[in-house]
Amino acid sequence: MNVLITGGLGFIGSALANRLCLKHNVTVRTRSEKGRDRLTHPEKVRLSTGPVETMSAADCERMELIFHCASTVHNYNILTDPYLDVRTNCEGTIALLEACKAPRPKVVFVSTFFVYGNAPSLPVDENSRCEPLGLYPATKLCAEQFCKIYGRLYDFHVNVCRLTNVYGPGEAFDNPKKAALNTLIRKAYDGEPIDLYYGGDFFRDYLYIEDAVEALVTVAERAPAGELYLVGSGKPILFKDMIDCLHRLTGKRSELRSIPPPRFHEVVGIRNFSANTCKIRSLGWAPKIDIEQGLRMTLARYESGHS
Repeated sequence: MNVLITGGLGFIGSALANRLCLKHNVTVRTRSEKGRDRLTHPEKVRLSTGPVETMSAADCERMELIFHCASTVHNYNILTDPYLDVRTNCEGTIALLEACKAPRPKVVFVSTFFVYGNAPSLPVDENSRCEPLGLYPATKLCAEQFCKIYGRLYDFHVNVCRLTNVYGPGEAFDNPKKAALNTLIRKAYDGEPIDLYYGGDFFRDYLYIEDAVEALVTVAERAPAGELYLVGSGKPILFKDMIDCLHRLTGKRSELRSIPPPRFHEVVGIRNFSANTCKIRSLGWAPKIDIEQGLRMTLARYESGHS
């Protein structure tokens, strides 16, 4: 099968490429070659370099399956370049969908749980109301609608997957804007002080990267056209409990400092989140890596790079 992965050198896109390249003809669309070292079999992956918003029909010719992972990844662009989210998530998605009109491949759009905002009741599911709090999730929600519209109008198979907090090896350990958990893992391993909003008294749903990839592949293989899936572990964990787990795994104990979140984070950030994952599980998928296993494997990756 000919598979295209936009954002294919990013954290999730590269993990998909590594999963699929041994059995399929994989092309990754990437803005630059940064992240190429994430590929475990680079000789088996074809690179197409350029912004997703400049894609044309030639880029999708003969493609049978597309994972659309190209995206901005955090809320902070509004402070520096508010149009970046629009260009990447909206214009980029429209460009891809326009390029898909003739070949009509199957498209899996990778979205985010951030589209829900601070939900009035938890857990959320696919039918819960969306109230995005920042430009990043607002433009992702727009892109979801673009995918649905094009799928209906031009009769090609589209699915949307909203992922919860995905973590694991392959993500940066030094970028708190888009890899907060991996940054926390680094600080715990190095014994650095850890600042906690609300004293860590909030909960989130964390999903290990391999489980996220398997969920996306499962949707591509089994999901009916037009369906939306919320993908997460289904087991929320208190942030302070996760830090306790890290302390056990590292044998170190960082100084914990409870701090109030800055106003920007209070306005655009989600505090508590939990996911009802019954729908994605009905396809036969279930996460295999629990939070302690995932943290252990992510710590091992960090340790191997700093031993």
